[in-house]
Amino acid sequence: MRVFKFGGASVKDAEAVRNVGKVMELYPNEEIVVVVSAMGKTTNALEKITKEYMAKEGQLKKSIQELKDYHNEILADLFPDQGHKIYNEVNNVLVELEWIIEDEPIDDFDFEYDQIVSLGEMISTRIVSAWLMESGIENTWVDVRDLIKTDNTYREAAVEWESTESAIKKKLSPMMKGEGSSVVVTQGFVGVTSENYNTTLGREGSDYTASVLGSVLGAEDVTIWKD
Repeated sequence: MRVFKFGGASVKDAEAVRNVGKVMELYPNEEIVVVVSAMGKTTNALEKITKEYMAKEGQLKKSIQELKDYHNEILADLFPDQGHKIYNEVNNVLVELEWIIEDEPIDDFDFEYDQIVSLGEMISTRIVSAWLMESGIENTWVDVRDLIKTDNTYREAAVEWESTESAIKKKLSPMMKGEGSSVVVTQGFVGVTSENYNTTLGREGSDYTASVLGSVLGAEDVTIWKD
């Protein structure tokens, strides 16, 4: 079994997402965990939204609309049928963002940062998973927050190894049955505390996520695909 990681530049637009599908077609009948980062400069865009939300200044609504427009453009290119379920799945994540900013921010930038910025990977993986399905590559979307358990050092969370290993073996190992052709799509960079608050593993944390999953699962290799 193998772990493949695709960074932001590797899923920055519709053509890049199609290329992920082409890569996966090169590895039929294999067990692969696909770890995906947020698309393009989405993490930067969500950082800007976080700063505007905390400071109560800037153009927060405009920034959120730009984020929506960026992902909707990719969706429209990949899935011309506006009735495709992926539109609802992505919208649900964006609604979660809107719920967050409707509340008054607490006086902890790092905490709010992780609740907001972690949503980028939730969007990208939904889109990649749906495109792989569209391309005939059966896969299961898995929420990495069910796998990577961390302490509450927001923005630089440390993995709680015992609970993480237990969660991965309980949830992910059964999907990797040793019979080939098992593809799982999940998020890099993101974890969760014991209180179920989102955390992030530090910038470029998706490589670390891939390595953690590969280590616990006993992967043959971990491949960092570059655009």
